Amino acid sequence: MKKLFTAIGVVTFIFFVCLVPHESQAVPSYARQVKKPCTACHTIWGNLNQYGRQFKVKAYTDTHQDWEMINKDNLNLPTIAPFSTRVILEPWVRDNQQGASSTSDVGQVAIFMASRVFDYAGVFASAEADGFSTTSGGGTFTIPTVKVAFQYPLGEGNTIGLVAFGGLATSADPFNSLGGRDRDLSFDDATPFILNTGWTFNFWSSHNIGEVLHGYFLGNRLYAAVGVMRGGETADGTLGGLSNNDNSDPNDVYSRIAWDQKLENGAVTFGLVNYQGKQRITTAPGGTSLYDSKVNRTYADLSLEQNFGENHLFEIQALYGGGEDKNAFNDGTGGRKFDGYYIQGDYYYDRKYGLIASVNNIKYKDIQLTDPAAAQLDTVDQWLIGFNYLPWLNTKVVLQYSSTDTKFINGSPEVNDRITRVILDLLF
Repeated sequence: MKKLFTAIGVVTFIFFVCLVPHESQAVPSYARQVKKPCTACHTIWGNLNQYGRQFKVKAYTDTHQDWEMINKDNLNLPTIAPFSTRVILEPWVRDNQQGASSTSDVGQVAIFMASRVFDYAGVFASAEADGFSTTSGGGTFTIPTVKVAFQYPLGEGNTIGLVAFGGLATSADPFNSLGGRDRDLSFDDATPFILNTGWTFNFWSSHNIGEVLHGYFLGNRLYAAVGVMRGGETADGTLGGLSNNDNSDPNDVYSRIAWDQKLENGAVTFGLVNYQGKQRITTAPGGTSLYDSKVNRTYADLSLEQNFGENHLFEIQALYGGGEDKNAFNDGTGGRKFDGYYIQGDYYYDRKYGLIASVNNIKYKDIQLTDPAAAQLDTVDQWLIGFNYLPWLNTKVVLQYSSTDTKFINGSPEVNDRITRVILDLLF
C-alpha cells in the first residue's frame, strides 16, 4: 500500500508540474514532514514566522529524523503521498452593493500536494474549486498552483536557492507583507491595493511565470532575491479596458532585499522590492494596434511579531509603495501613477482568540479625463475589522466587516461598499 501511495504521489507531482502555477501557501503536510505543530512555522496560521521563512527558502527540505523515506534506486521519496486539503465556507455574507444576504456559500475547496522531493528540492501544488453559491450557483475549477524549489546549503544556516513558479514573485518571497492571501484575515477583501492595481500590469497576476534566485545570508539575517518574469492576463488591464497577451510579453526583472532580525520572543523584518519591465497590449479602446507599456513598481515593507508571556501575541505588518505605467494607452501623454499603503495589526490571546484591524489606501495620479471611465479613479480607502476564533490551530472561525469607499475624478458618484462576512476556514 505504501508503494501505491508513493507511485500516486510521483505521478501527481509530474502532472502538476506540467500545469500553469500560481502562489504558495502553508499546509499541514509540511507539519507532518517535520513532525512539529503548525506553530513551528506560523505563530498564527497563516503568517510565516522566522523559522517558516527559512523553511521556505530551504525549498521545504527540512525533515524529522524519523520521517519515513524510500532511499533505494537513487530515489529519496516519502512513503505516504503528501496531500492536504483546505475548505473555506462562507455561511453568511452581506454586501450593501448587492442589496441582499447570501448563505451557504462555499468559498473554496482546495487539494494541496506539498513536500520535500529530495535532499535539495521541494514542491508545492494545488487544485482549487472556488465560488460555489446556493444563491447564485456557478463556481470555477482551476489548477492554479505549481512551484518547484531548489536549495543548496552554504553553512552557518545560510542557504541559496532557485524557484520556478507561476503567479507573482511572492511565490518565492517568504515575507508576510507581500503575500496578500497569506495574511491572517485577507480572503478577497484585504489584499493590498498597491499589489493588484495598475492599468496594464497586476503585480499579483496569476499568469506571470518566472524564476527567482534567492537566499539567506549573514547568519540568516539578510534575504536577497533577483528574478526574471514574463506574462500577464487580460484581467490585468481592467482599469483601462485593455487586454494583454501573456504569450508575447517581454521579460521583466524582479529584485528584493530584506533584513530579518530575530528578537528574544519574536522577530522584526523590513525590506525593499522593485519590479521593472514591459507589458504587451494587444487590445485597447478605439482599436489601438499592438504596443508596449513600461511598468515600474517599488515597495517598502515592515513586520513585527512579538510574544509577551505564554498567552499574548502581537503582530504588525505595513506595506508602502506605488507604481507607474508609462504609455498605458499608447497616447504619448506620459505615465499613470499611484501610491498607497496597507497596515494591519493583530492581537491574539492564547493563540485562540484574535482581534484584527487593517487600513488600506491607494491614491491615483496623472489621470486624464480622456481616459476610459473605469480608469478615472481618484482614491480608494478601506478599513477592516475582524474577530478570529481558532478552536484548533487548523480551524479558523471569522467574523469580518470591511468598508470601502471609491472616489472618481470625473464627478461620478462615490461608491461605498460595506461587507459583513462569517467564514469557516479548515486546513488539514
